[in-house]
Amino acid sequence: MKQTDSSTLKSWIELNRLVSEKKNLEELLHDRVTGLPTIPLLFNEIETLLKAHDQVGLLCVNVVKYSKIEEIYGYKMFDKVMKMVADIIKSLLGGSLREADVISQLMISGNTFAILLSPPRKQTELKKEDLLKIKKRISSKITDAIRDSLDYALFQKFGCYVGNAILYYDKNVRLERLLYTALEEALEDSASEKDKDAKRRIKELKKIIEEEEIYTLFHPIVKLPEYKVIGYEALSRGPGRGEFERPDKLFKVAYESDLLVELERLCRKKTLLAAANMKPGHMLFLNVEPDSVNDPDLRQIAASTLLLDSSLTPDHIVLEITERSAIMDFSAFRGVLEYFRALGFKIAIDDGGAGYATLQSIIELKPDFIKLDMSLIRDIDSDNVKQQLVKALKNFSQETGVSMIAEGIETKAELKTLLNMDIKLGQGYVFAYPSEPFPKIRKNIVT
Repeated sequence: MKQTDSSTLKSWIELNRLVSEKKNLEELLHDRVTGLPTIPLLFNEIETLLKAHDQVGLLCVNVVKYSKIEEIYGYKMFDKVMKMVADIIKSLLGGSLREADVISQLMISGNTFAILLSPPRKQTELKKEDLLKIKKRISSKITDAIRDSLDYALFQKFGCYVGNAILYYDKNVRLERLLYTALEEALEDSASEKDKDAKRRIKELKKIIEEEEIYTLFHPIVKLPEYKVIGYEALSRGPGRGEFERPDKLFKVAYESDLLVELERLCRKKTLLAAANMKPGHMLFLNVEPDSVNDPDLRQIAASTLLLDSSLTPDHIVLEITERSAIMDFSAFRGVLEYFRALGFKIAIDDGGAGYATLQSIIELKPDFIKLDMSLIRDIDSDNVKQQLVKALKNFSQETGVSMIAEGIETKAELKTLLNMDIKLGQGYVFAYPSEPFPKIRKNIVT
C-alpha cells in the first residue's frame, strides 16, 4: 500500500495527541449536522481492534461533489441530505450492518462517511470478497432509501459511491499513517465505482442514440382565461422504466459525455416527426440547449424535409432556450438567435426568475416568451412573496412586449391566484398531463 505524507495526515497526528490530553475536544470533533464522531475520535478503538485481530474492514460512503446539491440548493439542503444519509446508514445497524460496526464522518462538515466493520464471527479474517458483498449491499440500500426520500429532481443530482479497504496492523508504522493510507484506498475505490458508473451510463446513452430510443410527449400551453390551447411544448423521453426516461438525467449524461449534439439532433428529429400532424396555427415549443445553437443541423431546420412535409412553419416554432449549461458569450449567442429570428422562429427563455443567470438571459436576449420557473408557481396561492415577484415579472413583460407563461401550475388554487393576477398564458398538470400525440385540456378546471 502507498504511504502518503500530507497536511491531513500531520493534522491527524496532532489531533490524536490533543484528544488524548484534552477530553473536552471530543465534543468539537462530532459533526453537528449528523451527530457522528469524526475519525480522530476512533483512533483508540481502531488500535484496540487492530492489535486483537490484525486487520479492520473499512467502508467509505462518498456523497460526491459533482452532485452540486450545495451549489444549486444551498448548504442547508446539502446538510439535510447528509443528515438523511447518516440516518439511513444508522438504520442499517443490526441488518445490512452489524450492531458492533462503527459509523463516523471523515471530517466535520465533510461529504464522506467512514464505517468501521467489526471482526467476522465465523472466520479468522475478513476477506476482500466478503467486503465487496457488504459494499454492494450498503450502496444499494442507501440509494434505494434516498430515492424514496428525496424529490425526484433533487435525487437526480444526488451521487453516492461506496469504496472499501482493509486496514492491516503493522507495529512498525504509526497508526495514523496506516489509517490514512487505508482511507485513501477506500476513497480511490469509491472514485473507481463512480468512473465505472459513468462509463456504464455513457454506453447506455450511446445505445439509445444509435437505436433512436427516444419518444416525444406534448404538453399544452393554454391561453387564459379562455382555456384555449395555443401550442405544445415537446418533451423528449428515453426508454421507459429506466433512469434515462427523465430528460434531466438524459441530458446531464449527454452533456458530461460530449454527446449533447447527437442527442439533441435525435430529439429534434423525433419531435418533428411526432408534430407533423399538429393542428395548423398551434405553436411548437422546441427545447434547445445553449451549446447546440451553432449546430448546422439546427440551422437547417427551416429547410428540413421533416418540416416541409408537415403543417409546421418557422413562424409557429418557438426555440425554448434551456440553461443546463451557461451562456458564456451573450453577444455571439444573440447573433445566432437573430439568424433564427430572420427565418421566422420565435425565442423563449425557460425557468424565468429562477436565478441571476436566467434573468441575465432575459435582459440580453430579449425573447418573445418568458416561461416562469415552476418554483415561483408552486403554492403561489399561499405565498405573498411569490405573488409579488410574479407581479413584478408580469409588469416587466408588459413593458417590454414579452409574453409570459406560468409554467408548472398543478392545483386549482394556484390557477385561481394566477387568473386573479391577470396572467394570460399557463402550462401545467392542472390542464393536462404530457402525452402523445396532443392532449386536450380538462373540462371544468376551475369550479
